[in-house]
Amino acid sequence: MPYKMNIEELLVEHGYLTRSQLERAMYFKEQEPGKTAEQILVDLGYVTDSVRRLVQESGFPGMKVLEFAFDSREDSDYLPYHYDRNSVVYTGTHDNATTYSFFDELKKEDKDVALRYMNRSRFTSKKKLTWDLIALAMGSVSDLCIIPAQDYLCLPNSARINTPSTLGGNWKWRMAGGVFDDKLCEKIRKMTKLYGRLKGQSASADIH
Repeated sequence: MPYKMNIEELLVEHGYLTRSQLERAMYFKEQEPGKTAEQILVDLGYVTDSVRRLVQESGFPGMKVLEFAFDSREDSDYLPYHYDRNSVVYTGTHDNATTYSFFDELKKEDKDVALRYMNRSRFTSKKKLTWDLIALAMGSVSDLCIIPAQDYLCLPNSARINTPSTLGGNWKWRMAGGVFDDKLCEKIRKMTKLYGRLKGQSASADIH
């Protein structure tokens, strides 16, 4: 399981790190020979140029959350065409709405951006939009793609894990046994294969 290192905890008062501070911040206990450290920088929120430099200089992958991508006011770092390979893409994290409910929470102008980006209309069902966002994540260049189980199941916010800065009701959701049936697993396998994310295999024409 990758270790998440919160970039906000690494930034000094003026929003940047000196070279020596960067080197100390990036120090982790020695890895076993032949193994690679698995750290992820949590570079979310308002991303400044100093944050971008820190992520690049550290060599650790940053986070790309698609639920942050659709902003009618400005271009977003979270739109897939801004990604580089050394990153981890999510539809949403444990702190976000489920993708099924996410589209209900978007402001109209932001939802219009999302629909145009995915070439969908306002009549597209939330279930289809959920799978579209999953496909958008899978098809990105990010080396690692993480999809919450709730999104594969197209569940509403009753299955949300956590709402930041709130008390009660968080971390309660549990997945029932058997919900990942053979049909759903095969759908996930085909999508994973299509986008070249199936271990040991590349994309193929097996898309149906």
